[in-house]
Amino acid sequence: MANQDFGLAGALKVRPAEEGDATHLHTFCFPEKTKTQVTKELQADLESDGQTYRLVAESSGYPIGQISVSKDANDPEIAQVGNLAVSGPFRQLGVADHLIKAAGTTAAENGAKTLEIELPSSEANVIQRYKDWGFVEKPLVILQKALDAEEQEEEAAEVEEPEDTGGDEDQAVETGGEQQELLNA
Repeated sequence: MANQDFGLAGALKVRPAEEGDATHLHTFCFPEKTKTQVTKELQADLESDGQTYRLVAESSGYPIGQISVSKDANDPEIAQVGNLAVSGPFRQLGVADHLIKAAGTTAAENGAKTLEIELPSSEANVIQRYKDWGFVEKPLVILQKALDAEEQEEEAAEVEEPEDTGGDEDQAVETGGEQQELLNA
């Protein structure tokens, strides 16, 4: 049988999520999570008093994709997008494009002027996709300190004071020279 074009077309609708969407979101978007997890996360977004908006892409009455838009707690002109998920068979049909556009509209309607998303640098393909949607990288430095390392640092800092040998008082003890040079630079 030769390839045939049947001209099938379906409608896609992006709308605010509803409590009843949890079952289908679990089935189509988050099968790795339990239905209870998906339900609780959706309920938390719906009960967030306008801090988080969850949008779903619906086809033939079934939610087949979703995205969340959250207000930045420190800056009302910034909204974070997250949890973008589209069911496998619909990924090549531009569903994510429609969800991103709807997220931008929802954010703007609620006072945001900028959309943000934080991604690990290892997600090169995902980062590129967001760049395709008009997102740009911000220069950002994230510094971390393991809290259990603090004890080790304190123990290392507790070295005995050198004995006074009655030697030259002009002799300076050099400590942290390399770090001090960095701070003075």
